[in-house]
Amino acid sequence: MSDMERAQLLHQLTKNFDVPPDMLERLHQQIVDPGIKGNLARIKSGLDVEDNYKSIFSALPWIKNINGMHQRQEEKYKAEYQVPDYTLLVEDSQKSRFSLLVEVKSVRGQKTACELMVKQKHALNNYARDNGMPLLIAIYWERLGYWTHNCLENFEGKKKNKITWDKAIMNDMSHLLSDYAYMVSKPFYRKTVFSQTVEEKGVRHKDYGAYHSSFVGLNPESLRESDVMESSVIDAIFQAKEISLIREGELTYLIEEFVSVPQMVKLNNWIVNFLGLWGASAQERGDLFSMTEVARILMVNLMHDMQGDVRYVLPTSKNKCTDRLIELAYKGTEVQHCYQNSN
Repeated sequence: MSDMERAQLLHQLTKNFDVPPDMLERLHQQIVDPGIKGNLARIKSGLDVEDNYKSIFSALPWIKNINGMHQRQEEKYKAEYQVPDYTLLVEDSQKSRFSLLVEVKSVRGQKTACELMVKQKHALNNYARDNGMPLLIAIYWERLGYWTHNCLENFEGKKKNKITWDKAIMNDMSHLLSDYAYMVSKPFYRKTVFSQTVEEKGVRHKDYGAYHSSFVGLNPESLRESDVMESSVIDAIFQAKEISLIREGELTYLIEEFVSVPQMVKLNNWIVNFLGLWGASAQERGDLFSMTEVARILMVNLMHDMQGDVRYVLPTSKNKCTDRLIELAYKGTEVQHCYQNSN
């Protein structure tokens, strides 16, 4: 077992078990490669990003399986190949499935570009080519709270190994995983009722009291019943404008309008914001569903009711990789037709 594999196992161990500090230190000492031993914090951070990727994208309906590859290669093969982080099974427009390789990267802090090591780029490409599967680089842009999926052919620079955040977004292929965007073109409304008498611990407004109930809709005179989870979904991405505040006894009625329209909302960005609002881990689960899946269902239902239009934002720079992926995902559909006829 290589030291990198030991570091990966140690990461999984500390995430799933309460490991005593002395035992953890003994395990650390068994990693001897100074390049790995001295970078365990950075490696752990990268593995956390991979775990978040799996939790967020496994919540999407067109992804039928995400399998971690774990990169347990014999050393003699590593000069030519690098095993990507995940294989995915994705449902296409014909309700069939195709396989996809994904390598996960993150861009920390205020950095604006993702740069691959040239050797790594070629080794990943070799693995995808010789296994006959398309490859995407999944990039988490920390400053934006936003994931993109990009073809290696869209990387630029002298060595064709660098992509900036704006080029990554313009050539994002995430929609083929059902990570599409919504165009919200109409204002919508929320009425929230707060109570001064509710004593139970829960969601509270610092001025109006405890959350009592809520209602949402396109017309302030005709709102459907909502709940606190859906309200947090709304607050995670939309800006509110207060239009009415009425106090009646112990109850306060707040009516807000969400008017920043037209607005394009990306599903993965929305889920990331939602988790941040709750201070929750992407790995958190309830009895039946993960928190990311609950969020996705609430978001899709809200957009249906608020008449948000699904948009498949097509790449601005077409190449053999994007051609192949569009064919696999959207063969015979209007999406493929639009792609083929785009500049």
